[in-house]
Amino acid sequence: MSVFDMSDSELMIALKTMKSAIIPVGSLEQHGPHLPVSTDTLIAEYVSKSVAQKIGALVLPSVTYGVSFEHDPMFHVSLRNSTLSALLCDACAALARHGFRNIVVINGHHGNIGALQYIAQNLAGRISDNISIHILHYWHQLKNDELGHAGEVETSLMLVVAPKLVKMEKAKPNTKNMPKSKIAYASLTNSPGSFVKITGNGVWGNPKKASVETGQRLLNEITSGLVKTITELAN
Repeated sequence: MSVFDMSDSELMIALKTMKSAIIPVGSLEQHGPHLPVSTDTLIAEYVSKSVAQKIGALVLPSVTYGVSFEHDPMFHVSLRNSTLSALLCDACAALARHGFRNIVVINGHHGNIGALQYIAQNLAGRISDNISIHILHYWHQLKNDELGHAGEVETSLMLVVAPKLVKMEKAKPNTKNMPKSKIAYASLTNSPGSFVKITGNGVWGNPKKASVETGQRLLNEITSGLVKTITELAN
């Protein structure tokens, strides 16, 4: 259920039975010539709604801006780490005041990890000790834990999430040889302006391999994994 569509009175009724809230967090950044700049947000929002239906949670409006300085000079609208962290801390504190006891942030963009890492710590003293804050990166639920950028995984997901926004005829793989290590990915993309230098064209992976079937399988994997993780954290 989305909070965005509810009135105050409806929320008060829902809060009597629902104590969990999910905040999807994405980014606004280039995703090659074939995917929209809202890709990370759209996926995070879709996954969050799927999870919420299964665990009985309320979904907050998505945070559509992330930390994407690695994409310079290609298009992105980025927040500083401190800004994104402060925004989410304030949102979590507000939700806690209104009676939510379990708050989950579902992240859709790798570059946000640093900003999200210490939100629970930064909320110490601002919220009650019996309120839980959890940060989950959706791709950690994938069996191979490989996300890439605008490649096979994200393109497959978008073929299910928002097929009308995918332009497969424009899809192209990265134009430079890419490191395969997840550690290399994490390190290289920390530096502003690094992504184009690494990929050549802003794409990490081969989107031409994407399919609706793969997207649906991955979404099922992600959703079931997140439901299991959130349920375990609540116990």
